[in-house]
Amino acid sequence: MSRDQARRRALRRTAPVAALLAMLAASGLGLPASAARPVPAVAKAPAPIQQPSASRPLVLLKIGDSLGEELGFGLRDVVGSYPYVHVLQEAVGDSGLARPDFYNWPVHLAAELRQFHPAAVVVLLGGDDGQDFVDRGRIVHFGTALWRSVYSSRVAQMMDEATAAGARVLWVGLPIMSSPVLSAEMVQMNTIYAHEAALHAGVTFLATWRLFATAQGAYSAYLPDASGQTVLMRNPDGVHFSGAGDDRLATAVVRAMDRSWHIRIP
Repeated sequence: MSRDQARRRALRRTAPVAALLAMLAASGLGLPASAARPVPAVAKAPAPIQQPSASRPLVLLKIGDSLGEELGFGLRDVVGSYPYVHVLQEAVGDSGLARPDFYNWPVHLAAELRQFHPAAVVVLLGGDDGQDFVDRGRIVHFGTALWRSVYSSRVAQMMDEATAAGARVLWVGLPIMSSPVLSAEMVQMNTIYAHEAALHAGVTFLATWRLFATAQGAYSAYLPDASGQTVLMRNPDGVHFSGAGDDRLATAVVRAMDRSWHIRIP
């Protein structure tokens, strides 16, 4: 993340309790999204995705945070020349599910589903979500059982919204980070994403941890590419991707679409 992004994230993670409550009251949002009436879960998966063609192009909505933005750059490189897939780049840097007062993803996702009617939604977020948040007027501390419960409900709400609108979902897991502390946060959130995906028909979880780790499971900014040449995959912050990392991630996403949705994207 940029220096400004890092500063904003630090402010969000250390904001006093009173300030958080005041922001919620001043925003007019009332209770955060997790307190809203949940979208009913669908009993069965959405309809299968048809092979993209000139008469039936695939509309793919890609959402998330700054890591999701970078996935968008990779998808532009990997599928940008393929005319039958229309990728809608709707990721927003610094956003996530922990702070709906900053950016309310369930509200924005619902609007985008109505506007674009995508057959598929690709989600990559959570890099900024390892923090305390406010829910129903109470402070929920990161890593607690209550935090996991509330955060899981927010993830489930996103999955419910997309599948109820008839879209298949590919939820992309967070990668290993250079910081062991940050990596530990990512593990907690990946566990929730994978668990909720398993409970939702039409949702697939794509793990990316090993994709950006060494054979020994450690973080490395440099990894071998498809040709075996060692290249820079991560930025100096140890969080974001380089251009080669963007493309590596996007290639894995396209392959996951092939496996899960049985569509072929050259």
